[in-house]
Amino acid sequence: MTNIKFLESPDLDSLSIAAANYFVDLHSPPSKQTFLVPGGNTPLPFYSHLAKTVDDWSGTTLLLSDERLVPEGSAMSNVGMVKKQFFDNNNAENFPHIVEIVGESKITDPEQILVSLNDYTKKLLPLTAAFLGIGPDGHTASLFPQYEELFFNPNLFFRVDRPSEPFSRISVSANVITESPQIFFLVSGSEKQSVMRKIMKTSNENDILPVQKILSKAKGKIVFLCDREALAF
Repeated sequence: MTNIKFLESPDLDSLSIAAANYFVDLHSPPSKQTFLVPGGNTPLPFYSHLAKTVDDWSGTTLLLSDERLVPEGSAMSNVGMVKKQFFDNNNAENFPHIVEIVGESKITDPEQILVSLNDYTKKLLPLTAAFLGIGPDGHTASLFPQYEELFFNPNLFFRVDRPSEPFSRISVSANVITESPQIFFLVSGSEKQSVMRKIMKTSNENDILPVQKILSKAKGKIVFLCDREALAF
């Protein structure tokens, strides 16, 4: 694990500032750049700090690592959440281009959404960096345990259907993440301790987490940005 670094911050806000600083160091407008970015609640302050810090977004695209197939106006939409953070906190004269996966219109055929998304995102690669979250079960993006056969999908994005959820998801393929030259994981909260313990101390091959499958094949630099609670073990 020589290409992996673990950094501890006192709390989520400090962690988010550190992540935003890494982003700013890599960001060079007006060059064409694409950053893979996470959904969920943990990155909200990260987006807020970015919106307040970056003063020129020209040439920059933010591509969500995954999305629920719900209308963009829904509280469950990751794209909608990211847009709100930038619209509410933006200090720049322009905005990043945020790839719309579903949009405000009614959801049509999920397969058609996938075809359109995969065709469009081919033009956005290679990534400059990937910023990702981790769930308490060790998932990242929508790469969940028990769906391992889907992870290294030949398509850039693929569909995930879970019996416990009334909607489908679209997730980035693990191949896109592992090809990124830099990967940053934002990890916050005591519920992430067991995951971080397994990552830092390695685990049995039969109990490998989704995020560990990414780590085993990643080609670039990896940084875990954790708050104190996530590492309190």
